[in-house]
Amino acid sequence: MVKFISLRQAKNMSLQINSLEKSFSVRTLFSDVTFAVNPGECVALVGSNGSGKTTLMKIILGHEHPDSGSVTRPKDSRIGYLPQEIFLADNRDWATEKETMTLWELVTQAFERLKDIRSRIETIEADMASGKVSGAIQDEYERLIADYEKAGGYTWQARTIRLLKGFGFPEARFHDPLKTFSGGWQMRAYFVRLLLTEPDYLLLDEPTNYLDISSISFLENYLASYTGGILVVSHDRYFLDELATSVVAIVPEGSRVFRGNYSGFLEAREIWAVEAQAAQERQDRERKRVEKFIERFRYKASKASQVQSRIKQLEKIEEVSQIRALPKLSFSFPKCESSGEIVLRGENITRAYGDHQVLKDVSFVLNRGDRLAIIGENGAGKTTLMRILAGEDALWHGRLETGYRAHFGYFAQDEEISFEGDETVKDRVMREAPLDVVPEVRNLLGAFLFSGDDVEKKVRVLSGGEKSRLGLARMMLRPCNLLLLDEPTNHLDINSREALLNALEDFPGTIIIVSHDRFFLDSLANRILAIENGCSTLYEGNYSQYMWARQRREISAEDADVAATASASVQVSDRKQLARENVKQQKQLNNRLQKIKREIDEHESKIEHFERLLAEVEGQLADPPHGWNAAEVADAARRHAEINSSLDTAMAAWENLNTENEQVASELARLKEGPANGAE
Repeated sequence: MVKFISLRQAKNMSLQINSLEKSFSVRTLFSDVTFAVNPGECVALVGSNGSGKTTLMKIILGHEHPDSGSVTRPKDSRIGYLPQEIFLADNRDWATEKETMTLWELVTQAFERLKDIRSRIETIEADMASGKVSGAIQDEYERLIADYEKAGGYTWQARTIRLLKGFGFPEARFHDPLKTFSGGWQMRAYFVRLLLTEPDYLLLDEPTNYLDISSISFLENYLASYTGGILVVSHDRYFLDELATSVVAIVPEGSRVFRGNYSGFLEAREIWAVEAQAAQERQDRERKRVEKFIERFRYKASKASQVQSRIKQLEKIEEVSQIRALPKLSFSFPKCESSGEIVLRGENITRAYGDHQVLKDVSFVLNRGDRLAIIGENGAGKTTLMRILAGEDALWHGRLETGYRAHFGYFAQDEEISFEGDETVKDRVMREAPLDVVPEVRNLLGAFLFSGDDVEKKVRVLSGGEKSRLGLARMMLRPCNLLLLDEPTNHLDINSREALLNALEDFPGTIIIVSHDRFFLDSLANRILAIENGCSTLYEGNYSQYMWARQRREISAEDADVAATASASVQVSDRKQLARENVKQQKQLNNRLQKIKREIDEHESKIEHFERLLAEVEGQLADPPHGWNAAEVADAARRHAEINSSLDTAMAAWENLNTENEQVASELARLKEGPANGAE
């Protein structure tokens, strides 16, 4: 039986959150929230938008007070906090830093204590050089040297450079004024400074905002080895799966803690819900049986004591805690006539801003049904390309040809800019709604969680998530068969992202999407257009397959460099040496080929094994053995999901091995046609 468990009792170094409750007016934001963050652990704090995650973090920091409960943290421990948004009008410190500091000066503020130690060391060294030497000065000097080394005095510059590069800052701009960077890059600088301070506990509220995919990957690797405790709020499911060791879910009935990553939490939550429903049904049957006895013998004197006993029994029956369903986004895109086979063709698309060339000769052909993901670092030109495709940018060169009966809908990254002024949610949609859609506007808004008085809200006061939902609702007003989506998941919580993903998976048309949500790209994309230094490369497959292909390409490039170096040296050697090298490479490739074939055979055996297990479990689920209860059925369903996942993993590995097998066999054939054939 899967249960939600409390984290183990905190040790002396644990950050403890005990029975926190917070209400605003008559609304309870959360109640009975209890968990602990231990050193070396990453706890994911999840819940729908508005459930109180950010408020809970502010209570832990001491910026807000709970209605009840407490927060206990180790003495002298340091907490570092990354808010969703640091650029606030009343943040005077940040305003001063932004205007007066360079990037390097800002991030190296993390080492103020280190600089003080270094300064004192230099003062003592100067005194000692002038002859001021004593036992006390010598002892202080040795202690300061030890403290300096322990605090990273000889590595701080290397650490700073590593983090700045990992977050995408080019080395040439390390000493540029901070105000010359965009808001997103300034946020990264703030984040780098926070990480360099190495607090005992990190509280991260949407840390992947403003980061591109490569920076998110770097952050994952960095946090995976972080020795302090981490409490993170994120809507990036891939990120949570990689890092989370525990999940704290703020739900309508309180909070629940699960040991494991986010995907494990979702599976456990489903099983727990099934078990809770079964327990509720058993309890209802017992309640009815007792009530029936009471009703039957209520007025019979000989049964009076038994009736009273049953009444007391009835009063002691506690309600089974149920997981209440949260309001969920649920929609599908309106039907549209089918486009031609070729939906969009781009040839040599080029765009420059002054002397800065953003896109250079980008070409592609998009066929009906394609799901093309455009990826690249921030500033690579993804949004520029999307604006060109949507007709929002006319200052480009090249050719763009729209296919037969192709009708597009566009979701812009800055969609919320259009939500200003005194328009209400309903007015904003009505302004663009065709006449035949007007009667359905309220139903449409309801599908996007705008109901009752929500439709009369001013659009300028909407939260980021509400603006994203309203932007998606606007796309429902007119049928289209080509969707252009630039960061549609920004500000959406995980449930809303999954609802959007479900709708896009069912969409029969063609999709072009820009997103830094890797789970989203893995689930949706079947082609990847990677933009780097203005140029584009097209890959077949989803994001994981793109990463695999890219790694193989990098390895091949390294091999090519090695081969080029070897070739240069061979020119001054004799033909026999070249032949020997060729034979050696053939032998290495042969060995690799044999190993790959063995691994393929092993994976084929695994696949057959998993398929047999899957068939057995499916048979049990289709016709449960006599006497099985709901818990056993739920356990079989869990095993089915686990086996299915293992089968998918084995199949993916098998496909990758077969691809590598073909590449190695091709390289071996090429070598056999080479200089080795001429060896003496």
